[in-house]
Amino acid sequence: MKSSLITPTPRGPEDLLPVAGAEGLQNRFRPGLLLHDLWVLAKARVVSLLVFTAAVGEILAPHALMHWQAALAGLLGIALAGGAGGVLNQIVEPGLDQHMRRTLHRPLAEGRISRRGAILYAILLMSAAIAILAWGTNPLTLVLTLAGTVGYGVVYTLYLKPSTPWNIVWGGLAGALPPLIGWTAITGSLAVLPVVLVLLVFVWTPAHFWPLAINCRRDYAKACIPMLPCTHGIDRTRREVLNYAVLTWVVSLVPAFLTGDWIYGGIAWLSGAWFVGMALRLKALPEGPEMDQYARSMFAYSISYLFLLYTGLILGRLLIG
Repeated sequence: MKSSLITPTPRGPEDLLPVAGAEGLQNRFRPGLLLHDLWVLAKARVVSLLVFTAAVGEILAPHALMHWQAALAGLLGIALAGGAGGVLNQIVEPGLDQHMRRTLHRPLAEGRISRRGAILYAILLMSAAIAILAWGTNPLTLVLTLAGTVGYGVVYTLYLKPSTPWNIVWGGLAGALPPLIGWTAITGSLAVLPVVLVLLVFVWTPAHFWPLAINCRRDYAKACIPMLPCTHGIDRTRREVLNYAVLTWVVSLVPAFLTGDWIYGGIAWLSGAWFVGMALRLKALPEGPEMDQYARSMFAYSISYLFLLYTGLILGRLLIG
């Protein structure tokens, strides 16, 4: 049963004015700032993780070297489409971003880039992605990439995020598709292993993001975003983090059984045990600054954890075959 433990402060029209508007206008034409703003607007750091997991899907696919052109086209298309999704996300949310410490200085939130300019940027990125994927890969890869972009930039941002505390669970499916997209870019077909890798990212996402939501819960409440710590409380959120951490650990071991890769299996077992251990400690800590800081640390480790798992898959493929 949903309960509002932190009541968001209602926002009026005046709350949508840029918090740092004057500074944003002063900085709009600073030399060199535009390229940095375009980088941030496309959420390049998030996109790098998408591209990495897609590259692993390509490496694991049979005869990947024979289809290197499709592989490059797939990675470039995913990068451009992922950037377009990041821009769409920020086009919708400049007013919300102004209430979050970690998003306060984004280009749209500070007014350094106009919404019209951002829309044009998203159209250019998405058009380039479609052209490259249509030319260099296959229809299945293009459809999956479009589904991921629309899922994140439209469905998650416009509908899930503002309406349900379980937004990150269902919205995470869009960000989980790149391993499958990488595989289909090479093969043009589906298979069990890349689908398991999609499931891995899908169950990892809540355990990855909810610790950050715990750390930023006051900002989410201020922005009227119904994240789980705001609607169901910290204790419930910590239980869910533990549940999803255990589920991630279990799913991460499945590729080892599918491929017989003991190198990856060992990496998945040890890194997953550490992840679950962090979730247990997060659950046990009393509420306060130490818990908030530890939640942030778990969020940071979760990114390294996913990189470690996918790097383990590459090592196993190269060393064992």
